[in-house]
Amino acid sequence: MLDLLLAETPEGFTEHQLLKRLQQPPHAFFAADALHNPLLLFQSHFLLFHCLYLLRNRWQQNHHAKLEISAINIKKTVIDAPATMTNSIAEGYSEKDTSLRHADPLAQYYLDWSHFSSTSSDDVDELLTSFWKKVWVPQPQEDIQQALIIMELEALVPLPQLKQQYRRLAQRFHPDKGGESDHFKKICQAFHQLRQCQN
Repeated sequence: MLDLLLAETPEGFTEHQLLKRLQQPPHAFFAADALHNPLLLFQSHFLLFHCLYLLRNRWQQNHHAKLEISAINIKKTVIDAPATMTNSIAEGYSEKDTSLRHADPLAQYYLDWSHFSSTSSDDVDELLTSFWKKVWVPQPQEDIQQALIIMELEALVPLPQLKQQYRRLAQRFHPDKGGESDHFKKICQAFHQLRQCQN
């Protein structure tokens, strides 16, 4: 399936575009709500990248294509092997490709299935928090006030209460419960914004 999609679209995909394509018929590989829940989003992302790295390894072994893999660019590039390449040279390239794959920490992570099965909602929450800590800059007071309004809070509260309020609002406004997708996204953003104020 991925082979066909990547062959059909030589310009490539972003991860989000590819996930959306795989949610639609005739594929319907990922559930419609796969991008709404943080844990489901992580699992969808992991499954996609697991398959992409398997596909990349297969193409490298056959020496007919290269696969670029990142969140912003997933693209197949066809490789025309020189007709004069001998078997011994090809085997040398194969060994080199194998050693490069083993040295690739991202490939090692996504090809280890235990990361999929052992990652919990709390782990995903911590991953997101760690990411936002790295990119966080102090928020203007009006942005914090807007986040408080979206979270239906009058003031900043301790983290356990913030998480509890987030779960309450997620139950009420999740698209699967009839809520609007845009408002649910704003709740998620507001939660992570206010969470950063705790640090």
